[in-house]
Amino acid sequence: MLFGILLLGLAVIGGLRLANREPLTRELRSLEKDSALLKNIINDLEYSMDMDSSNTYEKFLTGFYSSHKTGYPNVAPVQGYVTRGLQHENNHLGIDIAAKNLDEVRVPADGKVVFCGKSEDLGNTIIINHPGGFITLYGHNDTILVQSGDDVIKNQVLSRVGETGKSQGPHLHFEIWKNNQVLDPREIIPEYKGKDVSIRETRK
Repeated sequence: MLFGILLLGLAVIGGLRLANREPLTRELRSLEKDSALLKNIINDLEYSMDMDSSNTYEKFLTGFYSSHKTGYPNVAPVQGYVTRGLQHENNHLGIDIAAKNLDEVRVPADGKVVFCGKSEDLGNTIIINHPGGFITLYGHNDTILVQSGDDVIKNQVLSRVGETGKSQGPHLHFEIWKNNQVLDPREIIPEYKGKDVSIRETRK
């Protein structure tokens, strides 16, 4: 009888531990996200103190992440020429890279796919969240080879170049963001600066 009561008590304690494990896991994940956000804020505070008029946010980021040997999206996702750059007045917040239809589109840095779906303007679209607060977007894809929630690694094939959405030929629309600021991929990825045949936006 005593042995049975003991067994029942252990079973109840075990059940309670299992029931409480999920909230604790969620809280731990939330703390990890808060920690990552805090690190991004600290990095940007350091940047704002060190920056002078001859520097840009892109130059700071490439220098900071390179010197700390921290991964960031610095590899060209597709081979090709930049035919259109950022045009803030037209809400064109990325670059267009002319490429062959069905060319491979690759991940420029490790990350997690947070969106795969269709957009009226960008057609088949992928968005990836990368460590350090970077977000990349890929538009006009023909075929998407990943799913939302997938962990992806640098140089993994994401999709195939296409012309879905509002497009006048096969190309990749590519955006890089950090902490809600749009970045110019030509300043982050040296290959695209060398293969830029677009007309640069003139800012006032």
